[in-house]
Amino acid sequence: MTSDSIESTPVNRVLRKLRIFVASPRDVADERASIATIIEDLKALAEYVGVTLELLDWRRVVPDLGRPEQVIIDQLKPTMWDLFIGILWHRFGTPPQKTDPQTGKEYLSGTEEEFRMAYRLWQQYKRPRVMFYWCQRNPPFDDLDPVQFQRVKNFFAAFAPDATHPGIFQTFNSLELFERLMRQNLTRFLLDYSEQVNQRVVSPQEVQASVPTVPDNLPRRAAFFGREKEINKVMCALGPEERGWGVVIDGIGGIGKTALAVEAAYRCKESELFEAFIFVSAKQKRLEPSDIKAETRAATTLEEFVNDTAHALCRPGIAQLPGEDKRSALLDALRTRHALLIYDNLETLTKEEQEALADWLRFLPQGSKTILTSRRRGGEGALWLRLEKLDWETARKIIQHEAKRDTRLEKKLQCFETRWQELYDTTGGSPLALIHTLGLMRVRITLTFDGALEMLKQGSGRELNLQKFIYEEARKELGESDLAALNALSFFIPSATFEALMAVADLSRTALEAVLERLDSLSLVNRELGEERYSLHPLTRNYVRDNLLTDKKVKYEMGMRLARYWVDHANQYGGYKLDSYKTFDRLEAEWSNLDAISQWLWEVAAVKGDGAGNNNAARMLTDLAGSLSFFLSYSGRWDEYIKLSEKAYFAGCSSNDWRNAGWRAFDMAWMNYKRGRIDDTESWLEKCIKSWDREGTKGDQATALRLGGLIATEKKEYDKAEDLLQRALDIRRSLSADREVAYALNSLGLLAQERKQYDKAERYFHEALELARKIDDKSGQSIYIGNLGILAIVRKQWSEALKLFEQTLPLAKEVGRVELIADVHYGIARVQEAVGQPGDALPLAQEAVKIYQRLQHKDMERAQHLAERLAKILKNEKR
Repeated sequence: MTSDSIESTPVNRVLRKLRIFVASPRDVADERASIATIIEDLKALAEYVGVTLELLDWRRVVPDLGRPEQVIIDQLKPTMWDLFIGILWHRFGTPPQKTDPQTGKEYLSGTEEEFRMAYRLWQQYKRPRVMFYWCQRNPPFDDLDPVQFQRVKNFFAAFAPDATHPGIFQTFNSLELFERLMRQNLTRFLLDYSEQVNQRVVSPQEVQASVPTVPDNLPRRAAFFGREKEINKVMCALGPEERGWGVVIDGIGGIGKTALAVEAAYRCKESELFEAFIFVSAKQKRLEPSDIKAETRAATTLEEFVNDTAHALCRPGIAQLPGEDKRSALLDALRTRHALLIYDNLETLTKEEQEALADWLRFLPQGSKTILTSRRRGGEGALWLRLEKLDWETARKIIQHEAKRDTRLEKKLQCFETRWQELYDTTGGSPLALIHTLGLMRVRITLTFDGALEMLKQGSGRELNLQKFIYEEARKELGESDLAALNALSFFIPSATFEALMAVADLSRTALEAVLERLDSLSLVNRELGEERYSLHPLTRNYVRDNLLTDKKVKYEMGMRLARYWVDHANQYGGYKLDSYKTFDRLEAEWSNLDAISQWLWEVAAVKGDGAGNNNAARMLTDLAGSLSFFLSYSGRWDEYIKLSEKAYFAGCSSNDWRNAGWRAFDMAWMNYKRGRIDDTESWLEKCIKSWDREGTKGDQATALRLGGLIATEKKEYDKAEDLLQRALDIRRSLSADREVAYALNSLGLLAQERKQYDKAERYFHEALELARKIDDKSGQSIYIGNLGILAIVRKQWSEALKLFEQTLPLAKEVGRVELIADVHYGIARVQEAVGQPGDALPLAQEAVKIYQRLQHKDMERAQHLAERLAKILKNEKR
């Protein structure tokens, strides 16, 4: 049976009237009101089975005198009811001042009185049919009456098989679920009537033909991965409890805004949240592996959005109306059908039209919602959701999915599975960039995994299509100040403070504030939550470098401003000051930027042979390395310390900055000494001395002598070590440099301990400690107390050693020297092993090993042996 045959039902056919009575208190008014809409939707099916449905509503009762409930019953006679529908939530209702004639008890509510009458009629005549529903939503705290709620519970308890009115009721927790249940049950009610009275079974095809068509023009559902947090936010905003008109999803092109909107729409369809699903897109182009293709149909104006929506709702006449009338008529149409509108790629509209659309959506009828996707922020009265990059696990699933679709691509990717994350990192978590790159690998036989990575990094070849597709529209809106800010921000990794960006972009505070607000609204700049920091998506950074920052002079001047800013920053928060450790957190927070600018300075310095291409950059690099020296040593960034110091040494030599070159060579020598590489230590110390011979001080000479003494100690050349260290001490004392005097005394203490002159070593360590306390050198104190602890271990004074280590640990943690923290853990573990506490010792030994391994410290093997010994002891104890 087709819909045509249903529509051809004779107009003069006599239809039997089926009357539906609804009983409920005031707290379920929305559910009660929705029944009328459902009855209207079932009109065609009702007529097909030969009936018409009439809703009996007490509001249609003619005013009269008497007990109100009795007036309703007298006019809406229970003997005429064919179907009784009852709905309760947390209220039972108002007592009707009437006694139940059978039980002699007062009715507790009008709903109860109406139900008792329907139930007794059903017992006698099997009519009316009774359907009861219980709302399970959490009751509102401020409107909850415990007595009323208990009466509701008691009433439903009486549906039990051995209770007063046995039967089955249904529960729901949302208006949507109630409407779904009601629609299903009323449909079944009509079908049962046709089967029992007309002796005719209505087929599913006939039922379907009588159901109003659901407008739905959603794009085909694609595989969707991850984004569960974002999906949940969207679904909450689209739910009936949320009063806003919907969701605005913004973000850079290719970040997955449309995919998220479409997936949310399908989930709404599965949950039956809406009765219509309308998709209108302003997207004019699509990116394919071969090229950028034009879309055949795109709405580019507000009027076209409204027209396309009207056509999708099967209301083409609306599109013929003039402007304001058209929008009003569309709102009226949406009042009769709860719809989800997806308006995609809104940035192609003018700013004025976007604002007009947002204003129009504020009047969207309750029950309808909208999802807007745009690269521009906006949408007052809606949830705003900035879409960020995919997480790695989601990206991995996408790669697996795409590989399974094509054997050739799967073979290309299989050999590089351990490097898939490189592809993810290079695309910056952009699903479009990721899928586009995989598509290129699929269609271009010669494009390898490494070739695809290089293409993404360099922005070459067909990859330019990706940048053009993502940024072409936004580029049209950028002014000179916007370009300056974007160019400057492209130098920062991963982000910049407002002050840093202002210095590099060379913009005033007011101008930069306006620019950042505009760039943020265009989704070109991300503002980090909780602090005033700004960043670029990796693809945006590449685009800026490839397409915007093309003037070499501008690029150089901006880079030098940035370098000067970071050199000053490092000097302010780093350096050789006694309390510099207190501001090392400022350097830690900006390490990525500091590292990036050091590499940039090295490239610009262009050191070759004995000269530098840019002496200014070379000198700035040596200054930067000097300011970061103690920070890198304390924080345990020894690999970075070595790389930077080596570059800075050659930069210093090439720019004739011999004193700084000497210090950077000393840093190289010192790090190699800490790692137990004595040959490399001697080699770098020789370079250090040669540099200081050209331009050095007496203090520099003492520094070189002290390290020479430590090298001699390691080589067991004790007399030579004594001579070198005493000379260093004499120079430092002559200069009244208490901090360096303490260093020399400590080195002499280490030599005395090595020579088993323990009393002498203890005197040196105490003298060094006294000086450190005098000048409040916390780092020195932790070193000297720790060395006294090691000396106590050598003397087998276990309790004294533990006491000393317990003193030095908080000092080491306060100054943040990870090497000293490892030394203390190692020392305490040795004490605990000696006193028979391997269980307490093992975790500390393992922590020391972990730090020593990262540092490649010379004590790493000894700590490893200790940890292995302790583990073996514990294993044997368990046996």
